[in-house]
Amino acid sequence: GKPWIPMIFRKIIAFTFERYENRIAAKLSFIVVSTPTIKKRFIDINPFCEAICNYPILAENKEIPLWQNRKNEICYVGGITVIRGVKELIESLQYTENVRLNIAGNYSPNSLKKELSELPTWEKVEDYGFIGRDEIVKILNQSKVGIVTLYPQVNYLESLPIKMFEYMLAGIPVVASDFPLWREIVEGNNCGLCVDPKNPVQIGEAVMQILSDENMAEKMGQNGRRVILEKYNWNVEAKKLIQIYESLSKVS
Repeated sequence: GKPWIPMIFRKIIAFTFERYENRIAAKLSFIVVSTPTIKKRFIDINPFCEAICNYPILAENKEIPLWQNRKNEICYVGGITVIRGVKELIESLQYTENVRLNIAGNYSPNSLKKELSELPTWEKVEDYGFIGRDEIVKILNQSKVGIVTLYPQVNYLESLPIKMFEYMLAGIPVVASDFPLWREIVEGNNCGLCVDPKNPVQIGEAVMQILSDENMAEKMGQNGRRVILEKYNWNVEAKKLIQIYESLSKVS
């Protein structure tokens, strides 16, 4: 999945590094990984393995506004790159009505911003650039939909992007890439819709489907926030991590 490695060398490099990684992993006292999928990769090599997921800190967004106080805006927060679907997201605005996009993050490469700003729908974009955590929370709490339409790259398919969970914590519906794992989280909890991330029409139509039914949108937002408060939060993960430290201190 690394475009900067020549295609002809990728398989042999991957094979070689995997053998090396397995040999080291078997010797470690404990392995902490970032998703359950990666845990499956290591658990047979070393039974002392646990997934500590990068879920939101609940204290960062304790009080969310009433739905009727939000604006008719959608948002994307995070790294701004082609493979994170930003071009299709901006193009999708031509299939929406009376909607603005709040976007915040660093552009990579820097020239991407100029390319995007030349799209006809850029006039519907509010570009905040790189901002701090407090400003991010303000954007989330004034918006009605959060977008996470990453391309189906091998390293994204079973990832757990924190932006998706931050949208849910903010009480807003999510429009996400239609990956099996993400579909289970988003549509399985009735907190948003999944789409083809390379299809601007689907993205725009999903946004309008949500915004055209305020009651449904508010309910989706409530569903997402509830599952974050119950399950997908750093409080739960921190307890697991502390238990790992305690188990290792007893061994030493």
